[in-house]
Amino acid sequence: MTSSHARSLTAVLVAAILALMAAACGSPGSSNGGSAASGLASTSFDTSKKVTITMWDTENSPGPSKALNELISQFEQKYPNVTVDRTVKNFDDYMATIKLAASSDNAPDVFQGNEGSVDQALVKAHLIVPLDSLAKAYGWDSRFGSSAALNPLRWSADGRHWGTGDLWGVAQKAEVLGVFYNKATMQRLGIKVPTTFAEFEQSLATAKAGGVPPIMVGNLDRWPMGHVFMVLQSRFDDPTAIANWTYGRPGSTFDDAGTRKAASILEQWGTKGYFENGFNGVSQTAAAARFGKGEGLYFITGPWENQTFAGPLKDGVGFFPLPSVDGSAGAPTTGSLSLPYHISAKSQNKAVAAAFINWITDPHAAGIVISNGDLPAATPAGASVDPQSSLESISQAWGEKSKAGTLTPYLDWATPTMGDTLFGGLQQLSEGKVTPDQFAAAVQKDWEKAHS
Repeated sequence: MTSSHARSLTAVLVAAILALMAAACGSPGSSNGGSAASGLASTSFDTSKKVTITMWDTENSPGPSKALNELISQFEQKYPNVTVDRTVKNFDDYMATIKLAASSDNAPDVFQGNEGSVDQALVKAHLIVPLDSLAKAYGWDSRFGSSAALNPLRWSADGRHWGTGDLWGVAQKAEVLGVFYNKATMQRLGIKVPTTFAEFEQSLATAKAGGVPPIMVGNLDRWPMGHVFMVLQSRFDDPTAIANWTYGRPGSTFDDAGTRKAASILEQWGTKGYFENGFNGVSQTAAAARFGKGEGLYFITGPWENQTFAGPLKDGVGFFPLPSVDGSAGAPTTGSLSLPYHISAKSQNKAVAAAFINWITDPHAAGIVISNGDLPAATPAGASVDPQSSLESISQAWGEKSKAGTLTPYLDWATPTMGDTLFGGLQQLSEGKVTPDQFAAAVQKDWEKAHS
């Protein structure tokens, strides 16, 4: 998954890996900040020659893994001369080894990266190829809604500037943060799905008065409160300003009025008891499992938890993006394409690799992904999804936000240490140990240190 809890890497690890990979050879592009022409533009390859392409991924959950295996089998049937040799690892092991694997003589032809410092390291070390020509040839530049959806996968050729420049990866899946809700609990409390932010806050008060935990959140892991804050910030701060700050644009600031307002609201929710009791001592796994068993009214998270809830609750769980202040449609929310697939600069079968990436990310593949309970990045073709399900609502939200270009990036992408700074600060903020002003200033200080 691309969720921000899985993204934070320590500065020491990133620096060590960057230093090791600096010795990698075989650059497909320039070493300056300009565009790197890959020369890859064809959608065909020699089907008479037997080839094996290797791929690495981190889709080890049952649904996503089954979907990938099915797509690999179909690809091999379509192209009998091609064998796909797949290696799958859990996320932590994968991210600890993929950059070193990509720099080895036996680098996988196709492999997942991760937005932020991971992909930056791959670009800087010239271990992956730019995909703009292929994107035009295959239609990747328009497959995922607004072209802005691809911005987190763009870097300048020197790896210094993020969110602009060449395209380096293509994703199979997507993420959009929002509010899961228990339909039976909502009905019992006599409330309806809120259409304005004021109605949402009123529903929190109603749940609290009714003895129901308004928002389930397991913040022992610290990152879950980050998602609560991110959807709040996207409600009160300018989405362009959020993106510019995350991508490290000069002059950007976290310490502004919209961010402080979002921080103030989160602090108030903590004071009013709108989070479950002892939330900072409860794990995400435990909180999600309890919500799946019917406890609580809301759970603010992304589609990776959908099956945790919809498995036991079926159509008894719903989903909606956090409503806007005035009730207008199209309000921004946090979300992104998920882990991107890259083509190795060392691959001897780049055209085959490109065709394979296209195969696992096209509308047909999206239908298989969604039928296995996950959110595809492309609009699915031929998939039958229960219109009353939370997955259908998530899919609609992703489609609307991605097409409108109103997705804001995960904040902890901003610096290698931002996960610790941001999530630790939110833990203190939610307990009233720091003020919104102190929280915003501390996060901005981390950003300035990294971007000075």
